[in-house]
Order: sequence, then C-alpha cells, then structure tokens
Amino acid sequence: MKAIRRWAPYLALSLVLVVAAGYGWYRVSDTGKGWRYEESLKSFCEGLIPYEESAWYTGKDGTRLTLDHRRGGPDGDFDSCTVAGLDLTIARVPDPTAKYWEKSDAFQRLDEVSGDSPPIPLGGGWRGYTDLANTAVVLNCGNKAGAVFVTANDRDVDDLDDMYDASDSERARGIAEFVAATAVNAAEDWDCEAKAGGSIPRLPAPAERTSPFAAKGTCAGIPLRDQDYVHWIQDAPESGTAPLERCVLGETKAEAVHLFDFEAAFGPFAQRLRSDDPDVRTHLRGAGGAKGSYWATAKCPGDGPRALFRVDPTQYVYVDGPVDEFARDALTAFAERRAEQHGCTDLTLPPVSP
Repeated sequence: MKAIRRWAPYLALSLVLVVAAGYGWYRVSDTGKGWRYEESLKSFCEGLIPYEESAWYTGKDGTRLTLDHRRGGPDGDFDSCTVAGLDLTIARVPDPTAKYWEKSDAFQRLDEVSGDSPPIPLGGGWRGYTDLANTAVVLNCGNKAGAVFVTANDRDVDDLDDMYDASDSERARGIAEFVAATAVNAAEDWDCEAKAGGSIPRLPAPAERTSPFAAKGTCAGIPLRDQDYVHWIQDAPESGTAPLERCVLGETKAEAVHLFDFEAAFGPFAQRLRSDDPDVRTHLRGAGGAKGSYWATAKCPGDGPRALFRVDPTQYVYVDGPVDEFARDALTAFAERRAEQHGCTDLTLPPVSP
C-alpha cells in the first residue's frame, strides 16, 4: 500500500498530462476541429446544413454559423440562417393551392436581392439557377403535393462590372452544390421524396449586352426587327429546368438603361409573384395587362401553381399604341418559347386589343 501511495501523485500527474494533451489535440488538430464543427451543425438551422459543402466556406469554424431563425405553421415551415456570408432560406411548401399564396413569408425571400445578371441555369439535372448574387434550387415532392426550395444570397459576391474569372465561376458552382445538398437534406427531413440531380458543371460567365439580332438564349424569338430604340439585349442560356428566367431589352444613350424586363417564373417563384401582388386575383386570372405590362400563364408538369410569364416597361419607355402592341406581341413570343421548353401546356395569352 505504501508503494501505491508513493506512486499515486505521479500516476495522477500522468493522467492530468494525458487529459491535457488529449484536450490540446482536440482543440488544435484538424480532426478535432472537424468534430467540433460537426457538433455545431447538429443544432444549427435544424441540422439541415451539409458538412462537406459548408466547410469550404466556413473553414470548419462554428462561429461562422450565425443568425439562425425558424418559423413554422400550417402555411409552411422555413428556416433562415447565415453560413459564412451566405444568407440561406430553407422552406417547405406543403400545399401549392391558392389559399396559401398570400400567407407564407418564405416566398418574400425568393429573389429578395436582384442580381446584375439574368438567372443562369445550374445544369446537372437540378431545377435551379444562379445570378451570382442569388442561387436557388427547387425540389418537387413525388409522394405528395408540395415542394422544398433553398435559396442563398451571397453577401460577398464580386461586382459584376469587374472581369468575371475562373475564381468567380468556381465560387458560384460551389455555392450551387451547397444549396443543392441543403435542399436534399431538407427534403429528407420533411419526408419529401424528390429527385435530386448530379454534379453541377462549370457555370458560364454572365451574358454581356449583345446586339438585338444576336439573341440565342432567353431573349430568342422576341420580334425586334423594327424596334430601332432597342439597342441591346441581355439574356441567359435557355433551359427547361431553371425556375426563374429573364430577358432584358435596353438602350444606350447617355448610359445603358433597361427598357423592358421579361420574366418567366415557375413553381414557388410563380407563387412569389402572386404573393407580392396586393390584388392576388390579378395574377390568378389566365392572362391580361395593359399599357405595356402584360402577363400570361401556363400549366407546367410537376407544379401546382400555373407558371407566370410577364413583361414590364421601365420608366424610360413612353408607352404609346405601337409600343403597347410590341410589348404584348413580345410577351406572346417569349411565353410561347419558354412554355414549350419547359413542357408546359394550356398557355393562356393576353387578348389582342380590338
């Protein structure tokens, strides 16, 4: 017993040193850092944030997981949180019927900060887009009505007036992979059986302003031959998968300005437009408009709400009779082309004025 008591202080000291060394390793080693980060993710944003895709932005630093907020109710659940400068909205839309269109605040967070580029489709089999400022993925539930969508607004996006380079493309692709993985986690958590895509390919640079007669993307098909006041267009690659598509017609005098903005919105993005409208019944009707602002709708596969196609003139356009006629005809061409590529049917167009 005396021998044991003689060695007891040394044994205790050894144990303390082992514990201290283990704690030190846990605090400074990359493995320990990963474990701590994984634990942080479990209680952050309902545990929906993927480890690998988020670690590239956070450096496995749990202090970069901030602003965690959750809201739930019969009109749908959504989480909003910030991951290293990326403001995320993760939402469940349980019922696509009209009674929910005005109720969910999640719709107000779709495309909340407009990007400088028309939306670029993600590819890889995903229903999503990026305009570099915003990235979104929508997953329709195959086992029940409803959908899941995830959006990310990048606070750190470079000014698009600067030269777009490979680092911008890689960052945009990485954010898209992060958003897609988060959407898959959310769908699994909410028992939404959704079809996921594959690896997202390298994303093209945002389209520059080009000649009105060189349209190859979302502006293609719009009749511009006699519209001399339209000096340029800006569009994005055509796709049957992007839930949001845009085309811009503009002019250049003292400076480049937008004249007409065209938009095609599908699924939750169509719901968002109706939710924003103070008279929701306006966009519930099949088609309509006046004075250069027109909309059309169509039924698209997999979506509860009808897709919405619209054109709006900006403050730089004087809308007289010929311009009003052009806007209506241009929307018709835009809607027909976008609806066909998305496989939509029952396209309802604004009537021709007598």
